[in-house]
Amino acid sequence: MGNVAEAEEAAAVVFICDREGAALERRERCLKLAGIAYRIQAERRPSGTYYKIHVPGHDAVAAHLALQMGGCGRAAKLRQGENSWSATLSDIVRAVWDEVALLLGRVTDLVRGVAPRLLPRPAETNPT
Repeated sequence: MGNVAEAEEAAAVVFICDREGAALERRERCLKLAGIAYRIQAERRPSGTYYKIHVPGHDAVAAHLALQMGGCGRAAKLRQGENSWSATLSDIVRAVWDEVALLLGRVTDLVRGVAPRLLPRPAETNPT
């Protein structure tokens, strides 16, 4: 998680969800890429466990902007009536695309971390 020492004095909650998973990880990644300290708090209630992302008060606006720039800003829409099969299929495709994008982001992070260690060092020449 982010810089815990700095986020201990967190004053702003920027995201709440009721389960761990891709949505929480996407937002974590956005905040990490933006360099904003954060911490995740699991709050247990009779209705279930809620996960909250806290940021320092002075970074609240920047955190919201980072989440929006990362594509995490769209609100859930309440729908009236029955969904058509095309709308349902569209929702499934969007969910699969979000998961693939998250996977590609993780692979990219992994390659960026491992690649410098795999590259050979230049051969040293001794001027004699």
